[in-house]
Amino acid sequence: MKSIGATRVGQKLATLRKAVGLTQAQLAEKVATQSETISRIETGHMDASLKLLTRISEALEIELHELFRPYDVDNPKDGALARLVWWASRLSPAEIELVMNVGAAALGHAPRTLHGQPTRKISNT
Repeated sequence: MKSIGATRVGQKLATLRKAVGLTQAQLAEKVATQSETISRIETGHMDASLKLLTRISEALEIELHELFRPYDVDNPKDGALARLVWWASRLSPAEIELVMNVGAAALGHAPRTLHGQPTRKISNT
């Protein structure tokens, strides 16, 4: 029987796996399991152990908690956000600030603040 939590984690896993360009078989090979196991997790027909989820998050180069974030896999914006978070998680804080500043300038947005703190300006020196 499928549980709602297993289904959500499975859908998130499928989204993240596809975002990095891996097939179920390729991910299974990276985490030393069978592709059927990955399929069953993604479809919510199997609960993965914490140990397997940890290996999966390492193979996808994400933090473990990313598998539990509530993105709607059927929403194109949420899919794009998942890919953006995955990509940005590989950047340094300075690179993230630079991308945010360039993006804000390119889109005509004013720099935003986070929790009342102004965004940092990245100097070219």
